[in-house]
Amino acid sequence: MGKVDNGIVSVNAYGVYANITFPLIVKIFKPKGTLKESDKYKTKIELASEIITELMESGFNIELVLADSLYGEQRVGQLCRLEATANPEGESSQFIRKVAEYKLSYVVSIRSNHGVWLPAGQSVRANKWCKFERTFSNQKSETRYIREIIYGKKRAITYWEITTDPETMPENSTSFVMTNLQGNLKKILGDLYGLRTWVEYGFRQCKQELGWTDYRFTNFQHIER
Repeated sequence: MGKVDNGIVSVNAYGVYANITFPLIVKIFKPKGTLKESDKYKTKIELASEIITELMESGFNIELVLADSLYGEQRVGQLCRLEATANPEGESSQFIRKVAEYKLSYVVSIRSNHGVWLPAGQSVRANKWCKFERTFSNQKSETRYIREIIYGKKRAITYWEITTDPETMPENSTSFVMTNLQGNLKKILGDLYGLRTWVEYGFRQCKQELGWTDYRFTNFQHIER
């Protein structure tokens, strides 16, 4: 609420290539109370979906899409992990459907209480924690832990928890992620999702360089420019 009421909210696509972070597209989110008669209200999910379409139509070769839980979830209602009812694939978010439309690989964050609709008789289980070495952009590494959460039977979409401490599961260093990547992900998924942190860091740097927090424009077109 603070960002919407007191500042500018934007939806941003950033690229990472060889440890270089660079901006691709930015779209300003316009709260309903700021719209003019000629404006059309669009949610952040809709803006993110438009960004994916624009990037693909511009000819970008996207190897992997990373996003936070706003874009990974965006569900109607809230399910608990042990829910057992009829829809085995669950409801995917509008953003995930757009990514799937272009057959893109993704690793997205989801809520810790994420749930999937399961047929009767199927349950949820967590595999054992596995150690892996999280390698950072400066080539230093630290020990992390990862485990797969399996909803009923194995599917094309898999779910994983990644943490620095499996005993305490600290909130600021624990992630619950969903991916359509295949193969042995225990050793690589932590590093792949860790790129999102690198993007966030690069984004903060760019905002400071651009004076994003010091803008004086009130016209959305000028702010975007």
